[in-house]
Formats: sequence, C-alpha cells, structure tokens
Amino acid sequence: MASSSAVTASLIEQAWEHLPLPALIVDDKRRIVAANPEACAALRLSLEEVQGRDLTEIIKTDDPTWCSTDPVDRLGAPSIGQKLDARIAGVRRVLRVGVYPVGSGDAGAGALVTVRDAEAAAADPHEEKDHLTSLGEMSAIVAHEIRNPLTGIRTTVQFVDSKLGEDDAHREDLREVIKEIDRIEQIIEDLLQFARPMEGSRVVTDLNALLDRVLDSMEAQLAEAEIEVKRNLSDELSPFAFSPDNIQQVILNLFRNALEAMPEGGKLTVTTTRRQYRSSREPVAELFVSDTGHGIPEDLFDSIFKPFFTTRHNGTGLGLPISASIVRAHGGRISAWNRAHGGATFRIVLPMETEEKTGS
Repeated sequence: MASSSAVTASLIEQAWEHLPLPALIVDDKRRIVAANPEACAALRLSLEEVQGRDLTEIIKTDDPTWCSTDPVDRLGAPSIGQKLDARIAGVRRVLRVGVYPVGSGDAGAGALVTVRDAEAAAADPHEEKDHLTSLGEMSAIVAHEIRNPLTGIRTTVQFVDSKLGEDDAHREDLREVIKEIDRIEQIIEDLLQFARPMEGSRVVTDLNALLDRVLDSMEAQLAEAEIEVKRNLSDELSPFAFSPDNIQQVILNLFRNALEAMPEGGKLTVTTTRRQYRSSREPVAELFVSDTGHGIPEDLFDSIFKPFFTTRHNGTGLGLPISASIVRAHGGRISAWNRAHGGATFRIVLPMETEEKTGS
C-alpha cells in the first residue's frame, strides 16, 4: 500500500502538470527548477530548453531585475502582474508576467513566476484586473459623485460670505470652510488623476532640460527650506520619447517628497545616467532623486506605493501610486531605498524609445 507521503507527492505532481496557469518556479539565483506544460507552451520552448537555466536568459528584457524577489526591487511593481516587452529565442514578445516570492530561511527562497501572452491574457474574461485599475475605476466614480454637490456648497458659502460685513466675525469661519473645500477639491483631483490613463502622448524630449526647468521653478521654495541642490545630469543622455507632462508630474512628486523629508534643510541630489543592459539592444535612462532627510521607515517599505497610504496629516496617499502608474505606462520601473548615511533615494528607469506616440 502506498504511503500517504507518496500519494501526496503524486497528487502535487499531477496538480502541477495540470495547472491551467503557465507557471515556473525559480530558485534564489533565478534558475528555473520547474516549468509546467502551460508555461513551456507560453514560452514556445520545451522543458529541456528551460530547465536549470537563468530565467533572465530565457526572457530577455531591458531591465533584468523584473523578476527580482528583493523587497526593494519589488517596490512599485504591480501585485497581480505587469506587461513586459521581452525577447525569447530572439523573437520579440509582449508578455503578462507575475512574480510571487516564496520560501525563506533554511528552506531557501525563490519565486513562482506566471507568464502569458499579453493578448491572450487580455482576451480572457476571467483574467483578474490589476488592483490599481480597479481602485482607479472606483475612485473616478466617487470623485465625480462628490464634485457636483461640493461645487454647490462652495457657491453657497461664497454667496453668504459676500452678504456679510467686512468686520463680521463669521467671515473668518467661512474662509476656513472654503480652505477645507479647496483641500477636498485637491483630493478629488488626485483621485481623478489616479483613475485616468497614465500614458499620455510621447514626444522626443530632453529629460535633463525638463529636470532643469522643474528645479529652476522650485528654486525659491528650495532656498527658503535651506535645501542645497546638486545636479549630476549626464551628457550621454540624449533626448528620447516620453510624455513630458506626466513625467514632470512624477518629478514634482519626488522633489516635493524630498522637500518634506528635510524640514530642517539638507541636500537634494538629482542624477541621470544612460545604461545599456547586456540583455537589451536599446539603452535605458535612469533618474535618481536622493535626499538627506529622515529616510523611509523599514516597516513602511512595502506600503509606500499602495494607494491611499500616507504618513502626512494632509496627504492623500496617491502621489507615489500615481507616479508608479505613470512610470509603468512608459514601460519603466520605480524603486526606492534608504541611504547608508541618512535619507532616501528613488530610482526611475525609462526605456529610451525614439518613436513618438499619441496617447489615447
């Protein structure tokens, strides 16, 4: 009679073979230790061609850290799956991939990786939506429902204010009400920005020049906060195609976060580089925004890109999620880490595409 452990192992093996989802298991060195038939079909490779090989050698992309299980690399990555421009056996493919870290300690660490053709995933009516998309749709409905009555409240308060005398003590109260209404309006605008498509029209733009313009516009504000600015903008970074309006919003979010992280002054360092990955024929642009502030608390690392999470009294918790959505819509990544001597660094990677594209 077969032992219960042998029966269990057999059931697990059969379940793995018949799993209706293309899945691979990789170890802590990104070597593929298992691939079910669905995954081999999705990759259009045999089990012998993938078993034991480095996953990034099979699926080649502009950013080989896409499958990293490091918590810092995972920041800003969608929890359900991301669209990936890749090359497999020399053929350019667009995939929908998910990376789910598993294991730790003495048992070792690795990840379960799911991989599908993006078109097939989109055509599947049971495909689960990205949680940011679902939240975005809900946010748009809530924002529109709030905006209409809020406009009526503002109009009424302003009308009452206009009927009061200049010395009436109630005028100050009404102006406080207007101030709070303005704050709600800003929250609504953030909700709508979170909900609407993030890609925009891409035109060939000089990222260094854009950074210079934003820093120049904030010069007085930074000087008043006693923040020294250091610009390390690479001469090797040629113009490339991206949405200047949307990327400017990302830059502003990062600069404002850095400013708030240094209430007693400090140093803001902005660095750009051009990098060529071995696995890619096209280079990428890297943007680093570093501050000397209080850094990111270790227990909050997993939350800073989650919608509506904020440590600020008047914050909406949408600045970084919006930024992450914009960067991902450009085929890029955003991540963050604490600096050894205090402060934090945010890193943005953008593919240096030269083809302009009109957003929908």
